Amino acid sequence: MDESQQTHAAELSDKSRDSVLLHLAYPLWRKHLLVGVARAKELQDEGHDVTVTYCDATNGTCAANYFSNPVVCKICRTRAKATGEQAGLNLVPLSVAAAESSSSVSASETEQLTEGVQSGITSAFRSLPDDTSTSSFIQSTKRRYLQTSCALLRSMKGVVQAVRPSRIEVFSGRHACSRFALLAARAAQIPFNTLEITITKRPIVFRGHTPHDRKQIQRRIQTHPVDIEFADAFYRKRRQPGGNRHTKGQVQTFTPPVSDGYRKKVAIFLSSQDEFEALGRDWKSSFDDYANVVAELCEENPDTLFCIRFHPNQGEMTSDVVSPFDRVRGCKNVHLYLPDDTVNTYHLIEWSDTVITFGSTVTVEACWMGKPVILLGRSFFDGLGVAYVPESMDEALALLK
Repeated sequence: MDESQQTHAAELSDKSRDSVLLHLAYPLWRKHLLVGVARAKELQDEGHDVTVTYCDATNGTCAANYFSNPVVCKICRTRAKATGEQAGLNLVPLSVAAAESSSSVSASETEQLTEGVQSGITSAFRSLPDDTSTSSFIQSTKRRYLQTSCALLRSMKGVVQAVRPSRIEVFSGRHACSRFALLAARAAQIPFNTLEITITKRPIVFRGHTPHDRKQIQRRIQTHPVDIEFADAFYRKRRQPGGNRHTKGQVQTFTPPVSDGYRKKVAIFLSSQDEFEALGRDWKSSFDDYANVVAELCEENPDTLFCIRFHPNQGEMTSDVVSPFDRVRGCKNVHLYLPDDTVNTYHLIEWSDTVITFGSTVTVEACWMGKPVILLGRSFFDGLGVAYVPESMDEALALLK
């Protein structure tokens, strides 16, 4: 290879080499930390220039430390630094001292971080926003969490200015203590990737979007080849007592309610409201008030027998999600199954003529079982053609007629 060819090859190599800024979020949670370090090491081994940041707070507040415990902060700092150094990574601590950064945080960025704070609070305390708004402790925690996240964003912007990365990567991006990295990427007008762990405990990279971006996830799903045999085996396994954690405590026999005199049998499957609430504004819909939506469906269709199945996870919520359904308890055409009830989900699907869901995986499972499904609200399945997706209550009522 002559000199000109070597120069050309070097130029091509430089063009293919990225400068990546990766933030180690949630170092207290070892699995998350190891995924971040492994990803940084992978990129470095591929020849990319990798800079790794970590939080250097001494008494910060985040999704792993709501009590602002200095001991937790020390564990996070020490663990992130030691693990990163052991992997041979270039580490840069993110200071949360406001005086050490000249970068500012815009009103829009503050709003985004505030949503990320609420997301973490909702998940951690299993409570809906209206119920946490009256707690002085939670309100104080949210203020401290926002302050820490804003400081991390300012510090990250300073690192971006110094390093000039071609993209930023971070785990999840949902909570404020990881979302700030995405906001820094947007402010610098550079792309980002997010990291996650799949249900099979394997790391995964989402390129250009977060793990909870339902539209991008559905586009990704649609790129996979159709495999009927694999799908059939998957759904058959889920129906087994050990197939998924929600079926372990469910009985294998089900005596359905007497449906004589009714025109139709409808099974309604609720979802854990906090899980959807934590995903942010893009997951909001006109069907978020489950109790009133269900009550109207039942009252407007007295000739239909409804079996309403709470999600098992709703039993772990601190918000009262059961008593709002008192309105339908007395309806003759309603059977209510609470979160701790052992009624079998799949037998209930088989019994029904139509299935109504609020976004859970029952949506696609009922479709696979050959049932017409009405999906109320947002879901990872709302654009895949597996269910009817009304946009209003009038449309939902019309579908049941």
